[in-house]
Parts: sequence; C-alpha cells; structure tokens
Amino acid sequence: MCQKCGDDTHVEKKISRRDMLKYMGAFGLGLGMFPLVTGLASGLNRDREIAATSSRVKRLTFLQTTDIHGQVLTHPEFFWENNTIVFRRTGGMSRIATLFQRVRAENPGNVFIIDTGDCYQGSALAALSKGRAMVRIMNRMGYDLAIPGNWEVVYGSKALVDLSRSYNFPVICSNMVWNGQGPQPNRDLFPEYYIKELGGVRIGFIGYNDPLTKVRQSPAWSKEIQFGLPTDSIPRLVDILRNNYKCQLVMMLCHLGLTQQVYLAKQPQCQGVDFLFGGDTHERTYEPILGGHCPVVEPGSFGSFVGRLDVVVEDGRIKDYTYKLLVVEENQYPEDPAIKSVVEAERKPYLPVMERKIGETKGYLYRYNVLETPMDNLITDAIRDATGADIGFSNGFRFSPPIPPGDLTVEHLYSILPTNSQLEIGRVTGKQIWDWMEKELENVFSPDPAKRVGGWVVRFSGMQVTMTIANPYGKRVQSITIGGEPLQPNKTYTIAACVREGEDPTVLCRFKNVRDPHILDLDVFQAIENFLKKKGPVQYEIEGRVKATDAHGFVLSQLPGTTYTFH
Repeated sequence: MCQKCGDDTHVEKKISRRDMLKYMGAFGLGLGMFPLVTGLASGLNRDREIAATSSRVKRLTFLQTTDIHGQVLTHPEFFWENNTIVFRRTGGMSRIATLFQRVRAENPGNVFIIDTGDCYQGSALAALSKGRAMVRIMNRMGYDLAIPGNWEVVYGSKALVDLSRSYNFPVICSNMVWNGQGPQPNRDLFPEYYIKELGGVRIGFIGYNDPLTKVRQSPAWSKEIQFGLPTDSIPRLVDILRNNYKCQLVMMLCHLGLTQQVYLAKQPQCQGVDFLFGGDTHERTYEPILGGHCPVVEPGSFGSFVGRLDVVVEDGRIKDYTYKLLVVEENQYPEDPAIKSVVEAERKPYLPVMERKIGETKGYLYRYNVLETPMDNLITDAIRDATGADIGFSNGFRFSPPIPPGDLTVEHLYSILPTNSQLEIGRVTGKQIWDWMEKELENVFSPDPAKRVGGWVVRFSGMQVTMTIANPYGKRVQSITIGGEPLQPNKTYTIAACVREGEDPTVLCRFKNVRDPHILDLDVFQAIENFLKKKGPVQYEIEGRVKATDAHGFVLSQLPGTTYTFH
C-alpha cells in the first residue's frame, strides 16, 4: 500500500459544479479498448459455476457490501415483485457474518471482502455512538478494505479520518485531500490505492467518494476537505498499479451513485480498470451493467444484500467471471453467535434512549419510490404542522429500511432522519416555487447523467405537482397547487424545512433567495414526535403529491438506457 503525499498531483484544485458536469458528460460513450476489460465484459455468465482447473488458474472471490447505514439488526426489506410491494426480513450483521464464513469455506484463502461506504452513519446506534459502535462491529466481521461514503462526513472531517483509522482493515480514497483549512493542506486524507496478492494474483484497488459531497450534505461537515474528480487521477493510478507494481487486476471502488458510476465506466480514463464496485444510491444490480470499459455493480443497502463476484484468472489474465447478488434472507443465514453478542453489547448502553416510544403507525413506513414515499409524507406533514407554513419541505433521503406497523420508537426516528436539525421558515413567491421545482426535477430526471444529483424528488407537504418526466428542463412542471388552490406566480407563500449546518440562511432545502428567513426554537425530531402525539396512530400511503403524466405506479430508478430494473 503506497501513497504520494504533497507532490504536484495533490495541489488543491477547486471543483465547480460546472467542472463536475463537464467531467461526467464531456467524454464519448464508446466501448473500452483495453484487452482485459473487453474479455471481462463479454464473459458474463452468472448462472454457471466457474472453477480453477489447473495450478496456473485461480478462482478469486470478491464480496461487497455498501450503504449499511448503521443497520445492524435483521429488518423488513422492500421488494418489488409482479408489480406489487413485498416485505421480507433480511440483513443483520450476525447473518452477514454467516454468509461471509460460508463463502470463505468454499474458496479458502482466495476471498476478499470490501465495503464501499456509508457504514457508520444512518441509525440510532451509529448516531448516539458517533460511529464508534459500528467501527467495533465491523472490526469483527473480517473485512479487507473499505472506502468512505458521502454521509460519513456527518461527524466532521477529523472524526471521519479518526473513525476510518480505527478500522482494523485499510481504508483508501483517491480523491479526498485536505484543503487550506485542514490539518495537512494538499495532502491526502487516505492512501490513494491498495495492493493485495490473492491466490498469487496481484490486485490493485483505487477508490472514489462523491465529489458533490460538499453540495449534497451540510457544507460545515466537510469544509476542510477538497474532493477531486475521478477522471483526474484514474489514468495515473492505473498506470502506477499496472506498470510500477505489476498488478494483474485493477478494481475500482466508488461511492458516486449508480447513474454516475455507469457513465464513469464509459469514460476513456477508465481503460485499464477491470471492475467497478459501486454504492450510494441503494440500487440493486442482480447482474453487472455492461457497455463501458468495466462492468458496474451496486449491492443494495442496509446489509440486506451482499454482492459476490467470482473471477477466474489464468497467467494473470481474466478468463471468466460470474456475479450474483445475494439476498441476506433471515431464513437462509442463521445468526453468528459471536457477532450477535458484539451487536447486543454495543446496543445495550443506548437501549433506554432507543426503546422510548414516540408514536404508532398502522401501516408500513417505507421509502424507495422516486416520486413520493409514505415515510417522507410523515416528515413533511410534521414540519408543516409544527411551523404553520404553507409548504413543508424535506430532502429525498434514502435512509431507513421499511418500518412495520406497530410502535414507533426513538430508534425508528434516527433511522428515518439520522441527523437532527433546527427548523427554519421563510417566504418565497409562486414563481420561485415553480422555477425551483423545475430545477429539482432536472436534478432527478435530466437526460444528461452529469446533471443528476442524488436520485429522488424532493419531498413536500401542502403542495401537489403534476409533471412530465420526458420533457426537457423548464417544461416538466404541468401544474402546481398549494393548499388545494392553483399556484399564483405573484403570491407570497411560506415554506419550512430543516437547517443545513454551514449554509446561508437564505438557502432553505436548496431553495435560494428565501426572504425573511427565521430559524425556530424547534428541531425536526421534536416536530415529528409532537405530530405523532397529536395525531395518534398514523397510516400513510402514496397520496399523489407528485404525479407524472408519463409514468404509472412506482418509479423505482432513474437509470435510462440500460436493462437495469430495481426489484
């Protein structure tokens, strides 16, 4: 494992939004020319077992988790089957450990386990321990390598580094550098790459966190960090790994989101990369997405899934591979007693806080729908009720596995919104709302993947929007009603949302130029709990707060131009 620190390649480079879009969109979409990648991309046969047949042939197994978000227990998971929602119990660190052990037993000494970020943020246990409990659990699981995710800056940049260094396995990131405010300006937060010999095969790993983290998250969390563009360093690192260190395989770990990862794989800078293990958008690739220089996969979220890649290497060249997305089903993987004990020990100090009841739900609270979700309808109704605003806004978060009918506790609240923040209210015009909605829809549905941010439509209460996904920017919104009445361009409306730490107070939920902004002496956790007490047992469904004229039912992904479907 090597790292270059302080050389000319790490001089701080400020990345504008425009540069980010140029990086993702400026290059051609042709197929790769690198021979190893061409052979890999054409070798897909995920239903056939592959095996090493001679001493010169090695079968290597890579296991991947991503976006665990602090979810350490078995939980309900959302599946879309035959155009119907199905909930099945999956996940739990003790069951993942059993899966890991079984795979290691199948291919002793040739299994490598990776995590591609957003592990120690996203739950009550993670938040109350500031990530420490998750690190201690992960250290017992047998991981070999990880990268940080975009939400793991939540505890601050120095805590990000301290937590990652507390892992008993390496953490790399090829595009995070301390800026002038950091403790070591122009130096990497993490090693740029990692080298591992597995079964006599030398493998190089590089890794990338989302360059838009400073835009997508509260600015204060990462104010000391500068994020580089992946395409700026991929060719240099591939050259170092292949030519200086004679790596026979190069694997890229990413936390960019599936859309961005698929298009990154098409860029010419990715020649020489053999496989891209992705994360961030909680998408589930049951088979790799092909068509670029390297296949791309993303194995869901919350520990409900583990991606498995088996690669046959002969004389340093990939001959074949298979990929499977393994569902960590409760009835297939019993709990490992040792990991179960560790999880229980880490949870025990926080149980008095986490188990406190705050309300009840009569139906499942869940996310996943791109347009609207029951869980976010609850949040935005609570914000609007607490503030008296015409419209309550919330980001299209991806946290929380589904919550079943029954009691709602503080632990559920931290899964729904792992970070608490004050509420803010301000005034905007109807025209501002219309223009803002057009921009938000462009973030989700732009035909140019470079212009997509996150993946889900912003959530709201008190407003209904009808739009057309396929229309161009500026033409998607067909109608908006507020409080049941058509939006009036010149009328002033009040809006409320959560404060993002470090952001200008005139910017509210990415809504710029808000007039008379006022931060309330009330946070969103209090608002939700008060709302639940006031309303009694709640039951939320999809209400049609956002309607698409050209989409029926659920919209579960934003990845066009491929055979990929979310299920």
